[in-house]
Amino acid sequence: MRAEAARKKRRRRNIILCTVLAFALVVVVVLLCLNVFFKVSNIQTAGDEIYNTEQVTEASGITVGAKLFLFSEKDAAAAIEKTLPYVEKAEIKRSLSGTVTITVTAAKAVAAIDNGDAFILLNLSGKVLEDGVMTVNDDIVILEAGEVASAVPGETLVLADTAALADYTAVMQVFTEQEIVGVTQLDIRDRANIKAQYKDRILLKLGAANTVADKADFIKATLERNEKSTPEFKGSIDFSIEKKAYQNAEGQSATAAALTDASGADTTAESSTASQAGSPETSAA
Repeated sequence: MRAEAARKKRRRRNIILCTVLAFALVVVVVLLCLNVFFKVSNIQTAGDEIYNTEQVTEASGITVGAKLFLFSEKDAAAAIEKTLPYVEKAEIKRSLSGTVTITVTAAKAVAAIDNGDAFILLNLSGKVLEDGVMTVNDDIVILEAGEVASAVPGETLVLADTAALADYTAVMQVFTEQEIVGVTQLDIRDRANIKAQYKDRILLKLGAANTVADKADFIKATLERNEKSTPEFKGSIDFSIEKKAYQNAEGQSATAAALTDASGADTTAESSTASQAGSPETSAA
């Protein structure tokens, strides 16, 4: 009995030893393959041609001859997006043939901060695309965001009010998703009272930034109704109260302001209520 138990014990020990040795052999073979056989033989780019292949490759840090599976795709993509500001997104794929493909999506300038001497261009997420730009296109929204702490191309804009950038991205995302075109200025300096200038003739009082998304459909519908019924209208529209729009024309008394509710019905505002629309303003600043 004792001899049989000893044999079984030795057999188990041998099985464990063989398993460990086999695993170690597999690891050695895999490492040899990764280091000797699988190397980067070719790097190519695809997508938007905003930078040439050499610029994208250099920014990625990936080189021909590098070990194919030992670099981080995520880190390489992040390096490209930071080094090359006009890259919105970089995606990296590798194949067993040794080819690395970098697909680039271009960043689009949607807003600009006027720093007095020139403009800082931003994409939708608040990434700085350029600094020191002398002129901007008509479709660029001029952003009033308070003091700028840092504006390094390729990096996210840093504002003195650290919460303000989130307001910018939230409101601009709403404008983009709802396809609200014609916004020329955006003022986020007062988080409770976000303002936007529409077609340089209507001041939109949007209220708190975190409420804009919930009012997006109503804001768009109100602007579309306004453009159809009174396309020459100049003044302000106050959306700060949920599902209500107080319309106040230039030179019009606040007590006569028009009130539109979420159903699209027009009524006459009471003096105490309509006064919330305030006196007409012509600038979001």
